[in-house]
Amino acid sequence: MKLRTKLVILYAFVTTFIIVVVGWVFHVRIWDYRLNSIHDDMMNELKHVDFALNAFFLDVESDVRNLVANEAVRSRNDSNFTNFLHADEKNFQYHIGDSEQKIIDIFNNYLHTHSYVNSVYMGRENGSFVRSHKRQRPTRYDPRQRPWYKLAKNNPSLVMKTEAYPSLTTSDVNIGVVKALVDKKGSIFGVVGVDVTLEKLTKYIANIQINPEGRIVLMDREGLVLAGLGKEMLFKSVDSHAPGLLK
Repeated sequence: MKLRTKLVILYAFVTTFIIVVVGWVFHVRIWDYRLNSIHDDMMNELKHVDFALNAFFLDVESDVRNLVANEAVRSRNDSNFTNFLHADEKNFQYHIGDSEQKIIDIFNNYLHTHSYVNSVYMGRENGSFVRSHKRQRPTRYDPRQRPWYKLAKNNPSLVMKTEAYPSLTTSDVNIGVVKALVDKKGSIFGVVGVDVTLEKLTKYIANIQINPEGRIVLMDREGLVLAGLGKEMLFKSVDSHAPGLLK
């Protein structure tokens, strides 16, 4: 084999090797850049969701504190407030006094001026229960035994959020934001709560476009879907939608 032929073969081999190596390096770098770009985009979207969620609940918490501080709401004259401790659904009748009506008006006004609110309510240590609107069925009900009341009572200085739960009147997700009523001596005499809907947040998440195609899903600590998938997936484990995701 002539020297010229050997040099051509060697040159072709070296050129091919360089092209392959450079191509591989570029491929790896472009792939890493693409992955980092996708990661950054997704993190930015998650930051937007986190900001929206935090801002939403900070506003509600502030509102609950204002309701708790309202003089009419803090009235200690609660002996004649409505209670359902021994209510008979067939014969129950409301007997609402002036003091209680003022509280109902305050709660009802807040309900109708905040589209994301489903209910505003207050339980008292004597078992009475006042709400922004009348209960659909006046069955026996002791607010002191409810999780929302116990949560606030066990954390009297804080505004607390309940676990998410399904709405009884819609196919939406609700969360209760609650605060204990505490007097100057530090004694707890009731709890005020606001039930909020995540409907707007659900719509916000559903409209987020991710590239490549994907979706953001809001879950609770147990992995149950709260937003981001179809209504048929609410309160079901995300693992049933994407097996192995929680592992």
